Amino acid sequence: MPTTRPRTQVTHTPAIEEALRIARLRWPNESPSVLLAHLVVEGARTVAASHPEATAGRLQRIDAVVGEFAGIYPDGYLSDLRAEWPE
Repeated sequence: MPTTRPRTQVTHTPAIEEALRIARLRWPNESPSVLLAHLVVEGARTVAASHPEATAGRLQRIDAVVGEFAGIYPDGYLSDLRAEWPE
């Protein structure tokens, strides 16, 4: 298909064939080129999510939520609740 965008060729090595086999489990009716495009996008999401800046951002958001709920229950609440349960 004509395009002005750059193209990339990939040789079907054993590792690429295995990746395509796995991709077909999720996208069964796609061509190898479409499967590779899916894998590239999914791989980029995975790499981005594991990047230290992304991890730091997630931890900051978690800390913010934890801070919103700090102090809701008084000290000893869980022990008192458990004391009400029969043994």
